Amino acid sequence: MPLMVLADPAAVWCMAQDCADPAVIYAGTIEHVGGRGTLARSADGGRSWTDITPSGARDEEVWAVGASPIVKDQVFIGTSHARLFRSDNRGRSFRECTGFLNIPGRERWSFPPPPHIPHIRSISFDPRNPSTMYVGVEEGGIFRTRDSGATFEPLNDGLYDDIHTVSADPRDSRRLYATTGNGFYRSENAGASWRRVRDGIDRSYTVPLLVGDGDSGAIFTAAAAGPPPTWSTGRLGADAMLYRSDDTGLTFTPLDAENVWGRGMIMRLRRDPDGGAFFAVTNSGCVLRAFDHGTSIAPITDNLPPSYDLVTLP
Repeated sequence: MPLMVLADPAAVWCMAQDCADPAVIYAGTIEHVGGRGTLARSADGGRSWTDITPSGARDEEVWAVGASPIVKDQVFIGTSHARLFRSDNRGRSFRECTGFLNIPGRERWSFPPPPHIPHIRSISFDPRNPSTMYVGVEEGGIFRTRDSGATFEPLNDGLYDDIHTVSADPRDSRRLYATTGNGFYRSENAGASWRRVRDGIDRSYTVPLLVGDGDSGAIFTAAAAGPPPTWSTGRLGADAMLYRSDDTGLTFTPLDAENVWGRGMIMRLRRDPDGGAFFAVTNSGCVLRAFDHGTSIAPITDNLPPSYDLVTLP
């Protein structure tokens, strides 16, 4: 199973694949490199790339890409300044979801490092109703649209607003999960209220999230001991740990205490379509593959540049 972890533009931060054709890959970056744009598309499984950065977002960073799980050629991107764009033609043209600009209170959204610009960090879809989408803002909270990006409502009661990933449970979409800069959160009422899950997770800075849709329905996440500025200075680096839940996120169990990925932080988890539990990628350039419900984890390679996302190709 080949993997894509790098693309053009360089320093890829986020990736997504078209639901009908997995060889169509979208890649976004948070760095402007050599005057190139920050969004690219490959139609041949990553062999070649085309710059498709929206003209209205040439100066923006692309922090999130979400391809519809049902609607062919539909893709959303989330950028710095917390802007959301939608394309229905494989990124040939985009239009901004202006409803996201009108959310009350967005003037209070911020991001700790200067210049304190918030950004959309997560875009995910309700597996039962793809016109329902969840958008996570770092830092600003989670917002839901039921009409594919026309209007939005906040879902932030009890939730820490530094959002990294949000996902609905495919077995019951009223159950929502979120990773944040202050732990893992769970909602049983479609986001009307949230509570932090503390049982089994002994680190606070949670980032990736993978919610299984098989018989076990296992949930996987990873957390670092502290925020990104500590990852390069701490004695153990990020001091990251993987966790699994077998009870819909009520409790978690740590995986692989030997930490085969070293000092890096696990940034993304992707389902393994060939029967393993998942693939993972770290900001230290390590790609991992997990088997046996995550109890067996082995590095595939550990000599890549810093990597933040990956996709699997058939």
